[in-house]
Amino acid sequence: MNIFYQLYPRSAAAEPPRVYTGGMRQDVLILIGAAVVVVGIGVFMFSTGRGNLSDNSSAAAVVSFTEIAKGSQSSVERRVNYLITSSSQFGELWKMITATGTPPTIDFKTHSVIAVFAGQKPTVGYAIAVAKIEDASARMVSITLAKPSDGCMLAQSITTPYQLISVPATSLSLAHEDVSVTTTCAN
Repeated sequence: MNIFYQLYPRSAAAEPPRVYTGGMRQDVLILIGAAVVVVGIGVFMFSTGRGNLSDNSSAAAVVSFTEIAKGSQSSVERRVNYLITSSSQFGELWKMITATGTPPTIDFKTHSVIAVFAGQKPTVGYAIAVAKIEDASARMVSITLAKPSDGCMLAQSITTPYQLISVPATSLSLAHEDVSVTTTCAN
């Protein structure tokens, strides 16, 4: 007796008869039931908000901030950032930016000051600014460092750009990222 079935050409006589047993029907019903249960659980999780595919526990929250001062002349000649948490520190910082007058009043119980300095630059046209702040596992400060494009006609004057901002205080550690951009020449 030949136990091999002919693949090509296939004839009805060459195939073994298909017989469904009671056990096979039971297996199919169990699979269909399991699929219905899984779909039902998915619908429940989605409708109650527990089935959100994104993990919102690590989502970054945008932090608002207020600019206190910005300029192109300070006594800071290197690229550096400072976190100011007291009035005495703020008074020292105010001297570093060679600002005139008294510094604005900051409630250091609820706010901090972040100071970003670009360092010494050979011409005008350079700038530094906090672009955004986000809180997640740390407070991430995104800082834009702008430089003029090559070929721009600029005054040959040494500058030291800076920006001071007020931000709600936090117990999170601070981190920063610098984003460099090139600006077009002013006409």
